Amino acid sequence: MAGTTSTLLLALAGLVTCQAPGRPRETGVPVPAVGDHAAYARWMVRSMTWGTMSTISTQASIAGYPFGNPVSFADGGTGNPYMCVSPLDSSVKDLQANPKFSLTLSAAQGQSAPAACAPESGRGDPENPPCARLALTGDFVDVTGSPEFNTAVAALNATHPTLNSWGCFQAGGSGGSHGFFLAKMAVKQAWLINMYGGAAVVDAADYYAASRA
Repeated sequence: MAGTTSTLLLALAGLVTCQAPGRPRETGVPVPAVGDHAAYARWMVRSMTWGTMSTISTQASIAGYPFGNPVSFADGGTGNPYMCVSPLDSSVKDLQANPKFSLTLSAAQGQSAPAACAPESGRGDPENPPCARLALTGDFVDVTGSPEFNTAVAALNATHPTLNSWGCFQAGGSGGSHGFFLAKMAVKQAWLINMYGGAAVVDAADYYAASRA
């Protein structure tokens, strides 16, 4: 009986652990309450270093279809995902035709994904609601020559120092042979699932007003 009870307790403990909200990489910033959706979205953006950029394709073979592409970013606590991109990239070509895009993040990203996100645990999965996921939607804005340029450089250099060797941080925006330049997403909406009960939709005003992560 004692053995059965111990096994049951261990199973329940594993279930509780699995249902805890998924956490991105540690930043030393306290994790917001699950129900504080705007702050949680800001925290995810602050905590993560890359996501999937989705644009409306201009490629002849798939024109008008969505096109996803990984992109490195950092927000420096501003809420604006800053990125270094090249006009040679298919996604940037799309954005030059239509600046509207989405940036999707998941707590399942990376090697330190929590149990709530891990299929191998037998209970977790990237689609498990406590495995937090966030989709930002907004407009692509070139920050070259703007007051935000130095903010973008500082944010990206802190988490993606390799970008400096690509010419990303040149003030004139002439980033090497590939023409790398700095841009941001001006967030219009944040769509978040971080627990059971359906998605939370956070508008831009609430997103930017949330406590800085």
